[in-house]
Amino acid sequence: MTIDIGRRHWTMALLASLAGLPELASAQPETRPLTLLVPYAAGGAADPVVRPLAQRLQEVLARTVLVDNKAGANGLIGTQYLLRQPPDGLTMLFHITSLIQNIALSRGKPPYDFAKDIEPLVLLGRQAVVLVVPASSPYQSLADLARAAKANPGNFSFGSYGAGSTSHIYGEQLRAAWNIEMPHVAFRGTSPLLQDMLGGRVPMAFVSAATAIERQGDKGLRSIAVAHSKRLTALPQVPTLHELGYAGFDYTGWWGLFLRAGTPASVAERLRNAIRAILQEPDMVGRLQLAGLEPSSETPEQITAAMQNEYRHWEALSRRFNITAD
Repeated sequence: MTIDIGRRHWTMALLASLAGLPELASAQPETRPLTLLVPYAAGGAADPVVRPLAQRLQEVLARTVLVDNKAGANGLIGTQYLLRQPPDGLTMLFHITSLIQNIALSRGKPPYDFAKDIEPLVLLGRQAVVLVVPASSPYQSLADLARAAKANPGNFSFGSYGAGSTSHIYGEQLRAAWNIEMPHVAFRGTSPLLQDMLGGRVPMAFVSAATAIERQGDKGLRSIAVAHSKRLTALPQVPTLHELGYAGFDYTGWWGLFLRAGTPASVAERLRNAIRAILQEPDMVGRLQLAGLEPSSETPEQITAAMQNEYRHWEALSRRFNITAD
């Protein structure tokens, strides 16, 4: 077989020259698939939002968008996978507040530097946690719970969906506010926590707003108080802890999409604009509300600043209550 060296060099030179012309380069549609990493198991609370979002993004951009669940280590496995990918915008990471908590609660060398390794793309929304009891519980209010806990020090426990989670930290904060001994029972996820709660073995726990909304009344849970600065649209009858005289419970969690730091600004902006438009569509607005998410219009700069503030908040609480992720 012979190779026309001259023609090959001419072709390479032509392609190189075309690559330098943005108006021609932009006319070539991007066809490589996008991957949306979810660092939690399939079938979780994020699925009803993330998968329809990926489908709509595929339609809007006219290119394949794959959802890839890489679960484990409280979201760390999926995060580290992102950091092994090139910063080309082809891989997005869905994550929640634990992206910050994982390193705020670490006493060793942090597995990543969120300020240097990761950049925010867009927040899907902010989400409160809600203090709940089983629907069959005799406790109707926060005052009822406080009386019962103080009457049974060391025997009245609180559950959480994971050691070091917001659920755990807020439970410790409430215990400290009541100034009593109250054992913590940690579970590996919301499902096993709910099983023990509904079985009457755990009297109370902080859970996500999505879980509280989904499980209201005849579905097993009664909401007692919201850890937020304002009442939730989906639970208007439930008071906030702030209203009830408890300070420091107004930090909301969030769901967001992130990229590798260093992704070209034009690539990030195109993705951001498409996702923001999709989040305003009626179907997606409804899905966000069912997940207990309040819309967020924060810019990437505002998200970064908020995350730095949240890091300091969670780190201080982790040291106060000796909670670590190690």
